[in-house]
Amino acid sequence: MTNRIDAGAAIKVALWSVPVLFGFGAMYQSLAGSSAQVAEVAAGLEQHEDLRAHPVTEERINTILTEQRALREDVADQAVALGAICQATGAICR
Repeated sequence: MTNRIDAGAAIKVALWSVPVLFGFGAMYQSLAGSSAQVAEVAAGLEQHEDLRAHPVTEERINTILTEQRALREDVADQAVALGAICQATGAICR
């Protein structure tokens, strides 16, 4: 007895392996292309982070920060006033 594969079985194996090999090649190419795209996006993000804001946008952000600071001071003053009212009236304030 010999362990020979007949011609029909060899053709079946060859035909079966072609789509599998193409599938692996396509998967490899997809992964390789994706990693290149990720590197490209990362480089773009680094450049974007280095950019300064537009002067008008920067002015608006500074205005918003100033208004938030003033609002915090107002809230702190109101908390002190409410605490004084609660203490003076003996009320239970939460």
